[in-house]
Amino acid sequence: MLHTSETVGSASRPLKTPTANLGSNGGPRHPDERRAGGHGPTLDDEASFVLPYSIALREGREPEPEIDGPHSPASWWGEYLPGIRRWEGVTGRAAPSPTEIGLQGSPRVSARWVEWLMGLPRGYVTDVPGLTRGQQLQILGNGVVPQQASAAFAALLDLGV
Repeated sequence: MLHTSETVGSASRPLKTPTANLGSNGGPRHPDERRAGGHGPTLDDEASFVLPYSIALREGREPEPEIDGPHSPASWWGEYLPGIRRWEGVTGRAAPSPTEIGLQGSPRVSARWVEWLMGLPRGYVTDVPGLTRGQQLQILGNGVVPQQASAAFAALLDLGV
């Protein structure tokens, strides 16, 4: 997540960082199972099991639909809402739904949401013809958040580096 002087110190739990193996690590598992195996949960694990949006899908309920406006539905995010709202402000657009129903009928992280988390324009990776979801997630996980790179370069220039 991009941290600025406005976001550092505010109470919000950060989401996991997208990684290149996001689409190829065997699918989401409950974060407690992942920890029991000696590993930390992935973004897919948290998106698929912790977010209220995905809990509704798992329970067979329809989550609140997307809104045509500057913000996604607050009911989707739980404790992550403050961070989601800040990033919506930075990106200038509402967060897309965090998960989608996968081939096995369970929620899995949405490549469009990961693209949004990375601060990229809508469709920058997800609208490229011929890419599978796994390839999209690998590309996104290997990417750089442009806003963070820009802030880092600006800080280096301020230091005279």
